[in-house]
Amino acid sequence: MKKNFLFLALPFILLPALIQAQTTKEEFLNNFNHSGGILQSYNFVKTQATPAPKGYKPFYISHYGRHGSRWLTSAENYNLPEKILGEAHQNNKLTALGESLYERVKIVAADAEKHYGDLSHLGVIEHREIAGRMFHSFPEVFSTKDGRKCYIYSRSTLVPRCIISMAANNERLKELNPAIVINREATNRNSYLNADYKAANKDSISAIYHNFLKKHFNTRHFLSNLFNDSVYANEHVKNPASFISDIFQMAGDLQDMDQLKISMFDVFSKDDIFTLWEAVNIDRYYNFTSKEAKNSAKGLLKNILDCADSAIKKGNVSADLRFGHDSYISPLLALMDVNELYDKVPDPENIYKVWSDFKVTPMGTNLQIIFYKNSKTGDIIVKVLHCEKEAKIPVPTDIAPYYHWKDFRAYYTKIIEG
Repeated sequence: MKKNFLFLALPFILLPALIQAQTTKEEFLNNFNHSGGILQSYNFVKTQATPAPKGYKPFYISHYGRHGSRWLTSAENYNLPEKILGEAHQNNKLTALGESLYERVKIVAADAEKHYGDLSHLGVIEHREIAGRMFHSFPEVFSTKDGRKCYIYSRSTLVPRCIISMAANNERLKELNPAIVINREATNRNSYLNADYKAANKDSISAIYHNFLKKHFNTRHFLSNLFNDSVYANEHVKNPASFISDIFQMAGDLQDMDQLKISMFDVFSKDDIFTLWEAVNIDRYYNFTSKEAKNSAKGLLKNILDCADSAIKKGNVSADLRFGHDSYISPLLALMDVNELYDKVPDPENIYKVWSDFKVTPMGTNLQIIFYKNSKTGDIIVKVLHCEKEAKIPVPTDIAPYYHWKDFRAYYTKIIEG
């Protein structure tokens, strides 16, 4: 692990953020929804905000938000398990638990039909609530009193779930202050929102994932709980890993469908749930924090710096809001080294203790950089929020969790150019 050279200088208010990054098996199993990983719905827990230094008031926000809760993105995630279980049902090859699972899979698959990747009702609620809290936490940014203008530039990728997330956020801000002016767009011209990368060691990552499962997960035992004929199961479940993964993903994603009151976790043991999540978490860690992923986020980080420079210089933008995906914000968090979650030489068996996808990038993940100005001196400082909690970054500071903008900008400019 990297040495925490600023730790002793940090006020204790930052400790909850650092502790929250750690995960134990006991904590994980206290809430099976954690098994959804990046599918976990947004869970806001109010924390105490550190007051800004005397004389500083917020005037601008730079934001990136992942879309809210959604259905799984592929029809195959639903159709493959339904097909396999359906055929086994017709041939009387399912156990009682298998039959029960089949009935639930049919309901879930029918609900998801032609909704693949779509934002759910809960996803809309998540972004409305995030926007509302942002408005009330930093009222100075969104104020139009005394003739002040509040202009917001809001943009998203072309993917509908991102566009609707943006709309939910913007709609709530306009409800709270109709005088706010919002310019919104969804276009391919925003290339920094459309990162395209692939880890150079993709095959090695896949091998680590599969070897971990082979070592820790008993596939044969799991199938025996669903199928009453092992020979049939071996012949008809051609790819057990995909079959089990699809069921596990459905189980984890059900929390995002607030219209359904169904659970599938009973088909897994507690150890199964933890092991399957741990394997996926390993895969995502290596992909989202790879050199290629972090390099892909440099354009986004540059846009954040450039837009802030413009807002400071011209004073004509109150907030820059961006809406995209986990595959964009996760590398950005890695590139910025938010909360020191990244181990240069990770042990796959212990990655979950340092980096947990359901804490780093749940549905609705957001990074907010709040800018404050001293009206007397003109000095500018910033505070970084990850999922609305004060975050630590590796920029030297004497006012943590606040950072001098000149130091913030200089540090990350070097990162971009490196």
